[in-house]
Formats: sequence, C-alpha cells, structure tokens
Amino acid sequence: MEQNMSIPSILDLDGEEEAKYNKKSSTYRTRTQTLLCILLLPAAATVTTDVWFQQFADYNNNNSIFFGYDIVLACTNVSGAFFDGFFYDWEYGVAVPSGAKTEALHLIAEDMRAFYLSTYTSWAGMVGVAASMAHARSSVSVGIMYILLSIVCAFVAHGLGSDFAQYISSPDPITNKPYVTRAHKLLHQFTISLVGYILLSYIYLSGENIEDSDDEGGNTFLVTATPRNQLAISTIFAVLGSYIGHILANIVSKSLKYPLIPMETLICNALFGLLSLSLNAFKLIDVSWGESLILRGFAINFCGAASLFARHASDNRQLYAKKWRGLRRTGINITANILFASVVFWVAFEIEEWAQPGEKRRGVVVKLMKILEKRRLRHGER
Repeated sequence: MEQNMSIPSILDLDGEEEAKYNKKSSTYRTRTQTLLCILLLPAAATVTTDVWFQQFADYNNNNSIFFGYDIVLACTNVSGAFFDGFFYDWEYGVAVPSGAKTEALHLIAEDMRAFYLSTYTSWAGMVGVAASMAHARSSVSVGIMYILLSIVCAFVAHGLGSDFAQYISSPDPITNKPYVTRAHKLLHQFTISLVGYILLSYIYLSGENIEDSDDEGGNTFLVTATPRNQLAISTIFAVLGSYIGHILANIVSKSLKYPLIPMETLICNALFGLLSLSLNAFKLIDVSWGESLILRGFAINFCGAASLFARHASDNRQLYAKKWRGLRRTGINITANILFASVVFWVAFEIEEWAQPGEKRRGVVVKLMKILEKRRLRHGER
C-alpha cells in the first residue's frame, strides 16, 4: 500500500529552487515499512503532545507560570511548521543527501509530513483554544489574534526549516549515491526507537482512575478513565485521523484541477474543525460527556490529526514563492482559511458561552434566546 503524497499543480516548484534529487522515496519502501509509518508516527506524535507536552502545560498551570496550554499549543504548531519546511525540501529533492543520515531523511520525509506532523500539529485545536481564550478574557479579538499570530509565525518557521534543510544538504546535484542500504538500516533503528519510546511513555503513565472533575451527570462509559486508557484511545483515533485526513486531502487535490488556492487544506480544516466541537456540544446536553475517552479521542485527537495546520503553512510558502501573483494568492489562501476558522471559532465561542452557568452568559445565541423568552412571556401575559 504505497502512499503518494501528491501536491496539486499550483504548488509545483516553479518559483523557488528546482529539485536536484529526483530519487522517489516511495520506490525504496516496502508495504510493511509504509504500514509501520502509518501506525508508529502518529502514535509517537500523540505520546509527545498528550503525555510530555501536556505534563509541561499542567505543571505551568499548577505553578502559575506564564506558559499555559495555549502557549504550548502555539509553540507546538509553529515548531511543526518548521519541521514541515525541513522535510518538504528532503521530500521534493530541493535538499540533496550528503550521506546515509540525510538519505534517511529523504526516505522518511513524505511519511513524516503526512502522518507525524499532521498529528503533532492541530488546526482544530488552535481554533478551539482561541475560542476558550476569547471566552475566558471576554474578548473575541484575543482569540482572533491568537489564530493570526499562529499562522504568521508558522509561515516564518516553515521558511526557516527549509533553509536549514538546504544548509545541511550536499551542494552536489549528482543523484546516484550509494547511501540507500545504510539509510535503511538507520530507519530500522529509528523504528525500533519509536516503539521503545511509545511503550516507555505508556508505562510511565499511572494506571489509576482519573479523578472526575464534575460530579454532575450519570453516564457510564465503556472505557474506564485511566491515563493509560486515555493514551491508548487517543493514539488509535490519532492514527485513524492522520490517515483519513491524508487520504481526503489527496482525493480533493486530484479531483480539482488548477484551483486558485489549495482547496484540500481548506476543506479538511473546515470540516474537522467543526467536528472537533462535538465534545463541547455533548457537554451541553450532559456535562459528564466530558469524561468520555472515546468522545475526547474523536474530538481532540482524530480531528486534530485530520486537520492540516502544517500543510497550511506549507501551502502559504509555496504560493508565496510563485512568480505569478504569489503574495496575492498567499493572502487569499490565508484569508479563506481564516474565514472558515472564524465560523468554527464563533460556534465554539457560542458553545462556551452557553455552557456558562448563571446569568453572566454572553454571545449571539444566548441573547437571541433571552429575546425569544421575553417575547414568549409577554404573549403569555396577554
């Protein structure tokens, strides 16, 4: 089952440095290696973000340090854009391998971008955190600024990653280099290291039940809420999300000929951004749904992995490098994605406000409900 991460024709390298290394990495991958990448790379990304980064965010929150989950997610997304730019050049031959290690980077680049970095970053998570920030600080502009800064910083980081890849690459454009055998051995060692990293992180977590933050609601869930169960469910949904998002993006890109902007990224971000609100929507019905590991896995991990933050940063860089109206098309792409993100942001913000207890609720829907309630009472008095 070979994966061919095709980029639409508008992103072909016509405005930036041409490919020097034309050896296709998929030619040297067996089906077993491809399957292992599909399973292990999203799992490793989930362990990194949900175990280690989450613990860092929790520690900062508990100790009243400035870096909360919002800053951690922003740094994660920006660093993911950096690595996407780095691996983009290795995947498309702009960076030329100079030895076995850099040849291994070329061989793994496509899968790293398609499965690891799509899981490591999260467009849906960015929009959800922006809505929570807007709700907490009673300012919609705070949430919008968070989205804008994340996109701009990712744009810069992607370019820096590309520059770094070319800095460590070989200046020699010769393509027939005897590095493949040694590179494969390095990738086998890397695969074994990934398995060990995932297992050790799983063992590190406690097997005790997670304390319920809310006593309301009486739902009983199929999977007991323990940190290890949560990681296992999150990993399964992340693997599915990264694969489905990758396949959907490829289907859309192949079905649309010469679009003005990359529609596959826009569609995935809009679709999975809306689906990621399912957790908060269910919590409106019964707050105990927030303890459902399966629902959390779908809303956070599946939708986060299926949305394409890193790919959006890559699209912007490739459009910007175009000779024909590059800056204008980049601006259109950013604007279109922000418009759809604003719709998701508004829905998420309204859900946050609707879930607010007491009379301090804000939001358009809440105000409309109050108006309708007053009219109903007036007609009742008559």
